[in-house]
Amino acid sequence: MQYIVILGAFQALVALWLLQFKEQKSPSSYLFICLLSAIAVHLTIKFVIFNFIPDESIRHQMNTFIGASYGPLIYLYTLSKAKKEFSIAGKWYTFIPLFILMIGYLTVSSVFFVLNRVDQKLLDLYNDFSLVVLFTVNLYYPLRSLFIISKAQFKIFEKVEYDIIIRISYCILLMELGVIASKALLYLYPEENYLINVSIRTVAYFLLLVICLLIVRKSLNTENIKITENETDGNFKILVNQNFNEKELALNTVDYEIKFSALWQKMDQSVKQKQLFRDCDLNLDQLALKTEINKYQISEMLNGYKHKPFYRYINEYRIEYFKNMVEKAIEKNENINFLSFAYEAGFKSKSSFNRYFKEIIGKTPSEYYKNLLNENKEQSLEVTA
Repeated sequence: MQYIVILGAFQALVALWLLQFKEQKSPSSYLFICLLSAIAVHLTIKFVIFNFIPDESIRHQMNTFIGASYGPLIYLYTLSKAKKEFSIAGKWYTFIPLFILMIGYLTVSSVFFVLNRVDQKLLDLYNDFSLVVLFTVNLYYPLRSLFIISKAQFKIFEKVEYDIIIRISYCILLMELGVIASKALLYLYPEENYLINVSIRTVAYFLLLVICLLIVRKSLNTENIKITENETDGNFKILVNQNFNEKELALNTVDYEIKFSALWQKMDQSVKQKQLFRDCDLNLDQLALKTEINKYQISEMLNGYKHKPFYRYINEYRIEYFKNMVEKAIEKNENINFLSFAYEAGFKSKSSFNRYFKEIIGKTPSEYYKNLLNENKEQSLEVTA
């Protein structure tokens, strides 16, 4: 058992290193950092106890409070992936059981070091209470996570995230099933108390090691995924095979028409009718969430079916909205503020507005405005003539 404990602690530290230095930081990745830290601390404490605390009741019967964080952390990770505007701080109360058990654990430990012996009644009280709390917390939150992810499926979650949430939740649930199994075995074979406790704890520590390995695997998989959206300049980069001939392109167009015609109509209507393009922070993930269409399908539709990157598609609608506002203002003889209209259309900065306007329309906003005024004057002259 001690080998599993030290191996798990080492594995948690390796996974921590990968998350800390290899992945981009986000609230969800910090939750995995917390989970790995909790596992590393948990297993390190157990290793120290097994090697330096001679009392058997402390070594094999005292529950560790850190386990109360496993269920809440995977639950918060699931919510952070399901809700883009999710605030982790708003769910602070999920860690109340952890803090309560921490107080109990430190109290029992302090009494042990002061008296240099175990207060068996206090230890039994703590173990009975902590067992109920740990079982409840680590049963409820993983089940909640599985419910959320089964309801959403691939509409919101990427496959990598979907898989790791399910697998870690199952690992935590298996640990809790071990609690039930140990109670049943102790009832049937009370004389095998020591062997049953050691066996169940060994299985639990092995499952913690598995969780560490899952996070390592997820971190490596995430690193190997090619990013198709350039977040810096907002341009969606496309990898195009230049060797397609005209016949192959025509066949692909037919395939995309069959595959995406109805789905494209659903998304495009949603963008137009709800004016989603007016959200200056709109990105591919948010569009997928608001339209309930997988972001990889949206990406394939835009690049393969419509042959335009995401931000080109959104900015075309923004510019059309801007043009309509300018035309209405000219008709009503109102003052025109280009920047104000651009912000209202969904652009986030003056530079991006000017760049995309020139790229899509072929003129600067001021050139477009002057041409529009000249056209209106010519039409007015024709009417009066």
